[in-house]
Amino acid sequence: MAEYADFYEECFRRNQDVYAHIRDRLKRKVNQILRNPYHNTERLGGVEKGLNLRGCRSARIDRNFRIIFVICEECRKVEDCQYCFCDGLPDRAIVFLTFGPHKRAYQMK
Repeated sequence: MAEYADFYEECFRRNQDVYAHIRDRLKRKVNQILRNPYHNTERLGGVEKGLNLRGCRSARIDRNFRIIFVICEECRKVEDCQYCFCDGLPDRAIVFLTFGPHKRAYQMK
């Protein structure tokens, strides 16, 4: 099975500098997600701190750090997905939205 194409939002890119100390673990987890985004990831289904995260997924980097992302083939099916940046992208694309400590990641910072 071919890997998914990867796309990165500005918040994700900015956090790479902020949390440079986990760069290697982040890279390994991103590669795992690109091979199989449904394995060991959690589909987010509700409202967290006033944000509607339906259509998004999270993956654990370590005990405290999380990655928030969308799989285009999945989020296109969620009518009220507020973080669907998949226009013009193939179904087998993953948009990495943000990552960071649990609380900040789920606040989409």
